[in-house]
Amino acid sequence: MPRPGRMLTGYYVYISTPYDQYRTFDAPAMEDCSVSWDETLTIHERPPTLFKRLMSIFKSEAVRLEIRASYESKQTLDQSEVVCAFDTTFKQLLAEDGPPTLHSDVGDRRVSLELKAGGTNEKNVVIFGQTGSGKSSTINTIAKEQVAKTSNDAVGCTTKPKRYSVDISGQNFALFDTAGLNEGTKGEVPQKQAKEQLNRLLEERMRHKLPLNGIDLLVYCVYNTTSSRAILNTYNAVYSGIYRKKRVPIVVIVTGLESATSMESWWDNHKETFKDMHLAGHACVTTVQEYAGIPPDHTDRVAQSSETLRNLIMNTCSAPVVDDNLPAGTWCCLPLCSMN
Repeated sequence: MPRPGRMLTGYYVYISTPYDQYRTFDAPAMEDCSVSWDETLTIHERPPTLFKRLMSIFKSEAVRLEIRASYESKQTLDQSEVVCAFDTTFKQLLAEDGPPTLHSDVGDRRVSLELKAGGTNEKNVVIFGQTGSGKSSTINTIAKEQVAKTSNDAVGCTTKPKRYSVDISGQNFALFDTAGLNEGTKGEVPQKQAKEQLNRLLEERMRHKLPLNGIDLLVYCVYNTTSSRAILNTYNAVYSGIYRKKRVPIVVIVTGLESATSMESWWDNHKETFKDMHLAGHACVTTVQEYAGIPPDHTDRVAQSSETLRNLIMNTCSAPVVDDNLPAGTWCCLPLCSMN
C-alpha cells in the first residue's frame, strides 16, 4: 500500500471522537501483511469538563478510527496518509461481548481491525537527552537484549519517538525512546524539531490523568563528558514547572563509564551539578553491548549496569493515581490489523 518513491516508516491508528483525538505509535507491517500495535489507549466516553458535558447533547457518539501510513523525509518527519477508515460508536465499543472487529475495503483488499477491551498495568517511561548520550543503548541495557537501533556516530539514530515494551520482574513497562537534543541544524533531526517532538509526546501523555495515558517516569540520559552547563540547560528546557507540579518523577542516568575506576565515583565528583534538580534517583552505568573480546571487567559492569537500571526503573516509577472525578471511558486495546 505504500506510495512509490517514499520511505514508509510504519502504520498507526488515529482515533477521533466528539471530545478528543488519540493515536498509537508507529508499527511496521509483518510478512503476512498484519500490523500489531499491542498498545492500550484510554478513550473518553464523555467530555472531561462540565461545560463540554452540557454541550455534548448536540454531538453524536460516533467514533472514527483511521489507519494511517507514516512516511519519512528530510523536510518533515511527520508525513502521513490515510489508508482506510472505520466508523463505529461508543455503544459498540462498550458492548458486553467486547468491541467488534471492524472491516474496510481498500481496492481489492479487505482490511480488518481487531479491538480488545481491557486495562493494563503497563507503566510509561520517557527517555530523553542529548544526541549521543546513550538513550537507545540504555533501553537495550534495561531490556537485556538488542531491541532499539543504536549508533556510534555523533549523529543520532532515533528520528522520532519509538515505543518498546519491556518486562522487569513481572511488571510491564513502555519505554519511549526520543530523538537526541542539541544535534544542530545538519543532524538527522534538527534541535528545534527534536524538542517539538519531545514536547508533543509529553503533552499527549500528560493530557489525561489516567495512568495509561500519563507518564510514570522521566529518564534523563547524560554522557559522562557532557559539560555542567549543557546538563542544566537540557534539564531546565524539558523538566519545566508543569511536570514538577504534576509530580512526575525524574531520574538521571550517566553513561559511558565502562573504563572508570569506579562508576559511582563519577557522581561523587559531579553531584554539585545536580544539587538544584528535583531528582528521584540516579545511576552511573555503562550501556556498552557485549562483543567478542570485551574485557572481563567490562562484562561484569554491563551485567551490573543492567541490574542497576532495572532496579532504578522499578523503584522510582510513580504509583498509578485514580481520580474519581474523571469521566467514564473505554480502555481500548489495538493489537492487530490484517491487510490481506
